[in-house]
Amino acid sequence: MTKRQQCERLYNSAFGEDSEFDTMLFDMFFDYIETLEIDGIIAAMYFKIPCVLNQKGKRSRAYYIYAVTTHKDFRHKGLMSRLFKDTQLEKDTLYFLKPSSEGVIPFYNQAGFKQIIGTRDITDAVIEVDDNFKKLSDLCDKPNNTYPIMIKGITTINKLTFEYTLE
Repeated sequence: MTKRQQCERLYNSAFGEDSEFDTMLFDMFFDYIETLEIDGIIAAMYFKIPCVLNQKGKRSRAYYIYAVTTHKDFRHKGLMSRLFKDTQLEKDTLYFLKPSSEGVIPFYNQAGFKQIIGTRDITDAVIEVDDNFKKLSDLCDKPNNTYPIMIKGITTINKLTFEYTLE
């Protein structure tokens, strides 16, 4: 089984299937998947999708962390913490995600993320995405005007404009 097939299977087991969205996601962003393998099996993965943080005209690197999942046979062994530690090393970079539920927030806090407000309104900190990301986001439901966002790296932000969430 190829790496992509393993990632697709792991993703579908965690998040279900939506063939149009899933196909677009993997076609556009497969090169941005971070994985941890054990004995040839992808045990943990997530998408680390490049974006830009624009703070009043100052642009910085940012990554949208999406579809964080661990294979059911490898859960509760610290693998995702290890994968985050090994793949989120860039300085002056914002790592951000929209937690899937309140239950995962303690894990993200332990991994160094802090919770702030995400919004579709314009703030001093805006996430810019490429056209592929916009096309994929158009297939998704839009969150309420404000919602929780978790950030790591550049943590001086209290409110983040991100209108292209994938949910």
